[in-house]
Amino acid sequence: MTPDLFPATAVPRLGRRHNIAVGTCSWIDPSLIKAGTFYPRGCSSAQARLRHYASVFPVVEVDSSYYAMPSARNSALWVERTPAEFRFNVKAFRLLTGHQTAPASFPPDLQAELPPLRGGRKNHYYAEVPEAVRQELWRRFIEAIAPLRDAGKLTAVHFQFA
Repeated sequence: MTPDLFPATAVPRLGRRHNIAVGTCSWIDPSLIKAGTFYPRGCSSAQARLRHYASVFPVVEVDSSYYAMPSARNSALWVERTPAEFRFNVKAFRLLTGHQTAPASFPPDLQAELPPLRGGRKNHYYAEVPEAVRQELWRRFIEAIAPLRDAGKLTAVHFQFA
């Protein structure tokens, strides 16, 4: 099954010629925070940092979605907390790119569906995860980013294979 991330009716309208947007990977990147110069004093919550970040840059890469399944609730909050023209690139959940994935990175309710790890291994690979779990992960990922897509704020899903 190939997931339909970008149905024809929901593709963001950023395809103009020569439209290049520059941003960073994450608005809570430790280097931005530790520098002490990017965020104004008192801007310490993730919400406040996203609002400030979006006032400076037009796009951000969400990389937390690589390490843990994102949620539709957070995507909806990101839509609310950013200007209409702000965009998101979302990194695909690691298992969906074939990377090894620790059981703790799976949604808690799906962890019991995973096969036991053998031979001292600590991670699962896509091919060994039951088909039903893989399909559920695809479904949840698509559902989680739907608020961004539906608001026209999703410019790309980044599948990092190497």
